[in-house]
Amino acid sequence: MPSSETPSGQPAISGNYIEIVATLIRSLVRVPGFPQRHTVRLYACLADLSRITDLAEIGGLGKMIDDICNIAMAELEPSQNLREQEEQLRHVMEVLRDSIKSMTAANASTGTRIDKQLGDLHQAIAEDGEPLQFGKKIEMIANGIKQTTTILKTELEQSRSQVKEASGKIKNLEKELEQTREESLKDGLTGLNNRRTFNRAIVTAISSYNPQKLWCLIILDIDHFKHVNDTHGHIIGDALLIKLARTLNENVTPLNFLARYGGEEFVIMMPGSLSQAVEFCENLQKKIRASRWLYRTSENTQITISVTVSAGVAVQRPLDTVEVIVGRADRALYLAKKSGRDCMRSELDIA
Repeated sequence: MPSSETPSGQPAISGNYIEIVATLIRSLVRVPGFPQRHTVRLYACLADLSRITDLAEIGGLGKMIDDICNIAMAELEPSQNLREQEEQLRHVMEVLRDSIKSMTAANASTGTRIDKQLGDLHQAIAEDGEPLQFGKKIEMIANGIKQTTTILKTELEQSRSQVKEASGKIKNLEKELEQTREESLKDGLTGLNNRRTFNRAIVTAISSYNPQKLWCLIILDIDHFKHVNDTHGHIIGDALLIKLARTLNENVTPLNFLARYGGEEFVIMMPGSLSQAVEFCENLQKKIRASRWLYRTSENTQITISVTVSAGVAVQRPLDTVEVIVGRADRALYLAKKSGRDCMRSELDIA
């Protein structure tokens, strides 16, 4: 991997290395919820890397990147699995930085040696002397250059091997990171978005209030779910959650956001007015109410379970925070439960 020279004669940072670090940074900033301000700082570091001509600056820039990553990861508080993968990614970055630093230093040293030998060769040509003595001197210098070039070739091949190995590790870690990222956003049982993903989605929606583009929050709760678990066991209870999640998913549009809120509760964020959300919710409840779900127990007997859900609906208001709009929908849900279940109440019904 030949290195280019800057106008000042200092070796420039390898473009291949910069591309690898760019790939690594893209992996880091794809971590769920990675703070935007840290993303900007990381890309600023990448821009600085492309301009570095002084080898001593590499270590300082690398430390800055590490510090940014450490601060960002501390704010994220990711799952243990995700944290371990981030540690591996940072380790790969350390290996890359050390490798390129050694390679650049070696290239500079070897280049200096070649320059000196070429200077000796020019001096030998310019000097007077016996032909035999002159020939031996040129042969000696030429052999030295050949030996130095061989050393440089070996060093470059070793550096290429290190970069190739590190690139392979990054690709594998990127795949694992993407898989972990997807898993961290999904509920393990139903496959729907999880509470963590919902929290992010509603924060985004709250921050972009537009009176011309209102949206509503619906909280659904399975009626008498504890009775199902107590009577038929948690396996049947889990199967019911999975089936209901599938039913909900089949009845929402791509514009809706559906998630498992926790336990037997689900949430839907949908664009539109309160009246539209109420109508949607009532139709959804009818479909769920009309369903008869057949299950086979561990004793190989068949049971049919009828499921109903209660619902609370709230519409976004100008000064809403996440807690406020969730609170209104939750109070409406509580009222629906008090009203006999299998019904829907909106924030307008709250006294």
